[in-house]
Amino acid sequence: MKKTLLTLFLVLSTCTAHALSVEAKELKEKLALFDQINASFVQKVSSAEGKLLNESSGEMTILRPGKFHWKITSPEEELIVSNGKTIWYYSPFIEQVTLINFSDAIDNTPFALLAGADEKQWANYEVNNKGKLFTVINPIADQLTTFIFEFDGNNNIKQFIVIDEQGQRSTFSLVHKASKKTVDNSLFNFQIPAGVEVDDQR
Repeated sequence: MKKTLLTLFLVLSTCTAHALSVEAKELKEKLALFDQINASFVQKVSSAEGKLLNESSGEMTILRPGKFHWKITSPEEELIVSNGKTIWYYSPFIEQVTLINFSDAIDNTPFALLAGADEKQWANYEVNNKGKLFTVINPIADQLTTFIFEFDGNNNIKQFIVIDEQGQRSTFSLVHKASKKTVDNSLFNFQIPAGVEVDDQR
């Protein structure tokens, strides 16, 4: 079954705060170097045994904190938009849009760190560092998800990897573009097309 971005954003967990480690502080400082990401990406989903299950590509814009616009362009168009309060997941193929509370979807997942977490959220995760790789987990989560950041020599995020508790791996490889000085906020608010089925889960 196709593993979409929506599925990844909905890996929810329960957590208890603890003091930030040296590694967590280092990752936090690296992510704090930017407030915006503009990149094309290739997503590859592999089974725990390493078999390629799905490959897709698209464009992303992230404006920290909380705003993002992810568009899969191949093989089928999908769109996820967040204004920091609501997440819209739109599938033109089935003509449906799903609305989810931002906090319900990613607050206790490592995606919160990428989207721009606050100090309290950072304290929920354990971070380990090996060279340019930072591995993030929530040690007492109901569903143990591992999130790996890999940085290039310019401190840009080269790729990030999400591994679920069954070992299925989603790898997002990024090619960064020059960031625009200003991004139109309309990019982060989705206008629902006429005739599209709406599934409001907020």
